[in-house]
Amino acid sequence: MNALAGRVARSFARGMQTYDDAALAQRRIAARLFAAYRRAAPGHRPARVLEAGHGSGHLTRHLLGLRPGRLWLNDLAAPHLPGVAADYLPGDIAAVALPERVELAASASMIQWVPDPAQVVERLCQAVAPGGWLALSGFAPGHFPELRDLGSRAAAPSYLSGAQMAALLPPGWRVRGAGEWRIVLHFPGALEVLRHLRATGVNGCAGQIRSAGALRDFMARYEARHGGAQGVALTYVASWLLAENRA
Repeated sequence: MNALAGRVARSFARGMQTYDDAALAQRRIAARLFAAYRRAAPGHRPARVLEAGHGSGHLTRHLLGLRPGRLWLNDLAAPHLPGVAADYLPGDIAAVALPERVELAASASMIQWVPDPAQVVERLCQAVAPGGWLALSGFAPGHFPELRDLGSRAAAPSYLSGAQMAALLPPGWRVRGAGEWRIVLHFPGALEVLRHLRATGVNGCAGQIRSAGALRDFMARYEARHGGAQGVALTYVASWLLAENRA
């Protein structure tokens, strides 16, 4: 496991107890990705399904509705999902052995954490049989604009737009949909925003808040710039890609 993968694993392991309840945007993104896949491929009935970065199971719950004959679940940090019978593949998606000839490879809100997304897309595509599908979501370069507006330098290593993810597809693949979704969450105050980020394993203010005074200043500026009638905003900008293996 490389150094970045180790840091990501430790961060999400710390947040795993609170992640499922706090990950409101990730839950919506998983639902949107699955719905987009079903719209694009309404008659597709994959018997062999691989999910990369299953986490607490937001996308997995939708994939189970496909009733696949065999399901492989990979994650760097998360344990087995209660009550979900699957072939679990713990470890770094860039290195772990993947099954062959799956009919759907899916991943939601994971690829932004890998240092070489091209390698991961290639590996997932190699696992998919001809006629199979890839359903992928991550986060786009405009992710968390409120934090960037306040000078936060924290970011995942691989923010990609839908078009940038599509450009990573190998020859023989047909793009069936790509784009971005904006999901705005509202909180009572900036402190609740920071608690949300911590609960989901993200340190949105890394390197910026070094004292109680800096924390108070950050929260005051956040509320002044991004507060409103609905509360204090935090915007997720998700990217997504659907593609079919036409090789």
